[in-house]
Amino acid sequence: FGLSYNFYEKSCPQVEDIVRNGLQPIFLTDPTSAPALLRLMFHDCQVQGCDASILVDPGNGNEATEMASSKNLGIRKREIVSMVKSMVEAQCPQQVSCADILILAAREAVAVTGGPRIKVPLGRRDSSHAPSHRLPDALLPPATAGVSEMLNIFTNKGMNLEESVAVL
Repeated sequence: FGLSYNFYEKSCPQVEDIVRNGLQPIFLTDPTSAPALLRLMFHDCQVQGCDASILVDPGNGNEATEMASSKNLGIRKREIVSMVKSMVEAQCPQQVSCADILILAAREAVAVTGGPRIKVPLGRRDSSHAPSHRLPDALLPPATAGVSEMLNIFTNKGMNLEESVAVL
């Protein structure tokens, strides 16, 4: 299985509408939720790929997960993904990954704040484990990173200048 633009065509063709409709009232009542979701997606994808591992909380006595990293300080709105996931599950049980819901939520965040509604391929799988807090410590940029350092990071990930500026 790879990513495709029609991944849920048969299993959950309404997934994009469910996500959009679930987020609309949140975006209307809390204007900080859109940038928070975009940042959440960036922090998830930057560490070990877009796998929703940032949503995984530590189990009983397990090592601290991604969220324990000091570089994830201020990450908010993880609960929105869970809420939207519940809406998707009600109509398409066990079909859509949290990773794809997070990507779709970030896309809606961009669109609702005046950016384009980007067509995104889907089919991501959720991580079966969350990485240690040490991985984001090593892979996420410091809060003190300047524009040129951030552009360098995004260029190394294959993003062009326009895409990089949109994320910044």
